[in-house]
Amino acid sequence: METRTPLSLNSERGFSGIDVPSEADLYRCVHCGLCLSACPTYTELGVETESPRGRIAYMKAVNEGRMGISDRVASHWELCLQCRACEAVCPSGVPFGRIMEYSRSQLRRSGKGSWTRNLMAKAFLQGILPRPWLLRGGASLMSAYQRWGIRRLLQT
Repeated sequence: METRTPLSLNSERGFSGIDVPSEADLYRCVHCGLCLSACPTYTELGVETESPRGRIAYMKAVNEGRMGISDRVASHWELCLQCRACEAVCPSGVPFGRIMEYSRSQLRRSGKGSWTRNLMAKAFLQGILPRPWLLRGGASLMSAYQRWGIRRLLQT
């Protein structure tokens, strides 16, 4: 079982709270580059900061207090699909999915990132998910959308 010590850095720099990526997980990456070919965002964009090791570098910088969670950092973390393909090829066993989950939790707490994504997540989690009748209604609408060929009409 992993242990995480909450960090008490100021809100401008560093991670804080109980949902902090553990240092053991963050510093397990040896930057070998084997994750690059497995990462869909890196293979599509070809930018190091859109790779698992690029994202981990940002996480380390935030963890060490060298930078805060900025909109720039948020954009790189938000582009991750969290497919965990990098975990399968990592020789060091970096639990990338887990540290990305904690980092995104920190991102939400900081209020940075895409305001539309934050609004949509809040609307879904607080407005729709607790109301099963709304979920059923949405599923019915999606079913009708697929069954009646509305998608083809909208694409033309």
